[in-house]
Amino acid sequence: MRKASFKRIFPLISILLALSSLIIIFSACTGSGNENESSGNGKNESFNYSFDADISQYLRYLNPKDSQYKLLVNKKNPLGKNYTPSSLVDIDTSLTFLGKNIELEKYTAMAALAMLAEMKADGIRGVYITSGYRTYEKQSSLWYTYIEKESNAHPDWSSSRIEQEVLTYSARPGTSEHQSGLCIDFITGEMTELVNYGSETPNNPYDIGFAETAAFEWLSRNAYKFGFILRYPESKEGITEYNYESWHYRFVGQAAAAEMHETGECFEEYLNRIS
Repeated sequence: MRKASFKRIFPLISILLALSSLIIIFSACTGSGNENESSGNGKNESFNYSFDADISQYLRYLNPKDSQYKLLVNKKNPLGKNYTPSSLVDIDTSLTFLGKNIELEKYTAMAALAMLAEMKADGIRGVYITSGYRTYEKQSSLWYTYIEKESNAHPDWSSSRIEQEVLTYSARPGTSEHQSGLCIDFITGEMTELVNYGSETPNNPYDIGFAETAAFEWLSRNAYKFGFILRYPESKEGITEYNYESWHYRFVGQAAAAEMHETGECFEEYLNRIS
């Protein structure tokens, strides 16, 4: 009787052992945590970047896998009137220029907070976000304001020439990267004499002056570690079709940002190469 019972039980034991082995193998292959998260305090293990600030709460946001962070928005790739980012969060007004109410896409916002914390830890203070997400309607208002300003400044210009001039520094409604919620504009307290200017006024002295600040120098060396790129680099105007903007940074995630930092490519060049 005992032998007969054992024969009946043995196949069941074998099946259970096999299932246990499969579970162990599956766990080893997939891991137990979120692929975007890193362990440790102030260190991103996946890219081996060490930080002076404790940004451990932000690390999982720095290198998202979602393809939306490689979304190309330019004159040839519009978003359209009805596009709105899926998740928008408010930025603490202590971090915005003149306490403006600014929203950003969630991962972009978290990465920006991490970057600002690291800048502060490295002695770069008084840096503020001056522009983030803009609605289609807001961009439309800006566009026609610029058209009016150029018309007043150049009454002898044709409407076509006026539009072409505005297009060097602003986007038609529906084609602005700001509508994606994935980009930010910066200003720094080093330029307090220009505090009454706003980043949404074209060709302001502070726009040019940002490239001369310690904040810009720091961003040039470190922005990619947080997943940001300088969106409209100097000498790439023929590709981006916009003037050089030292203050405008786009979130693409650490992997893509690191590649572009290494190759010196602008976003259009990078996307063309990997497509």
